Amino acid sequence: MTIDTSGKWWVGSEPTDIAEYPEAYGSDNAEVHDFRLARCKCGSISFLLDADDDEGVARRTCTACGSEHLICDSEEFWDEAQPERWACTECGSEAANIGVGFSIYPGRGGVRWLYVGERCAACGVLGCFAGWKVGTGDSMDLLDKV
Repeated sequence: MTIDTSGKWWVGSEPTDIAEYPEAYGSDNAEVHDFRLARCKCGSISFLLDADDDEGVARRTCTACGSEHLICDSEEFWDEAQPERWACTECGSEAANIGVGFSIYPGRGGVRWLYVGERCAACGVLGCFAGWKVGTGDSMDLLDKV
């Protein structure tokens, strides 16, 4: 993992570099304890990303097979959302690698907060397009729903 922080944007050399961005982005009260990289059933790690930060939802669409997946608990709130499509601030590409950083309550008592991070598949710019509070004790299954 190599991240270049010398320019205007953080730039990652590989998809797993996404993990470091939410760690730096997270607040002291919602620090990241766990990370999962999104992977499609077809094996691809390149997606389009739509999210509504206000409603706390995100959806990834595989650029290889077109399969859609609502990230974590997004299915509960998707119908009320007005999602926007992510595009790279540097090159304008819409293809991204996606990962989720999870803030976990002590003793693995549930997910407190999650951050949907992305890395531009074209130029490597890192970011965090959405994040929301989960705050329930029975939410550890969300780590498997990236």
